[in-house]
Amino acid sequence: MEGQTFKRIRLALGFTGDELAHELNVSGNYIRLVETNKKPVSELLEYKIMDQLRRRYHSNDPLFTILT
Repeated sequence: MEGQTFKRIRLALGFTGDELAHELNVSGNYIRLVETNKKPVSELLEYKIMDQLRRRYHSNDPLFTILT
């Protein structure tokens, strides 16, 4: 996942960088580094943000799973 995609998801979830950092148990600085492509999005971080997206939209739709 690219940093720009990560940021779009964060914005879609309605979080500030610091709020998302708190939800994902990482630092706000780490979120900023990820969003500017200075740090890679780890598999664990990608899983956590996609889980937030699924929970926000309560999506068990198989199409959502295919798209993500």
